[in-house]
Amino acid sequence: MDASPAEVYELVTDYGHWPLLLGDVQSVEVEGGRRDAKVRFRSAALGHEVAVKFDNVENRAIQFHSVDAPPGARASGRYVLEPIDGGRRTRLVATLYLDVGGVAGVLISDRSLRSKRQAKLRADLGDVAARFS
Repeated sequence: MDASPAEVYELVTDYGHWPLLLGDVQSVEVEGGRRDAKVRFRSAALGHEVAVKFDNVENRAIQFHSVDAPPGARASGRYVLEPIDGGRRTRLVATLYLDVGGVAGVLISDRSLRSKRQAKLRADLGDVAARFS
C-alpha cells in the first residue's frame, strides 16, 4: 500500500464509512471504537449479513472474529500492517478463516467457502489500495 501503517489503520477502522470504501458492503452498524468495535454489515461478496468483534493493535494489526453468527458458522481474520520503505508504505499480510459446521456445513462446499473468502479478500484489498494510489 502506498501509505503508512497509521494511514491504512485509520482508513480501515473507520467502520461507519465502509459502504463508501468497500464496494461490496451495503450497510453497516457500529458499536464501540476503532480498537474494540462490534460491527454488523451486509456483504454482497459473502452473500449475507455478518457481525464481527474487533481486537485491534493500533497501527499494527486489524483482527476480528465472528459474533452472532448462524449456527455452525465461524469466521476470523487478521490483517498485519508491516511498515516498509522507512514506514512510508505498508505491506498488508491478510489471513481470513471461514467455516460452516453442523447441518449447514453439509450444504456448503469447501470450494464455495474458499471462493467467497478469496473474493472478499481480493475486493477489500483492491478497494483499500485504490484509495492510496
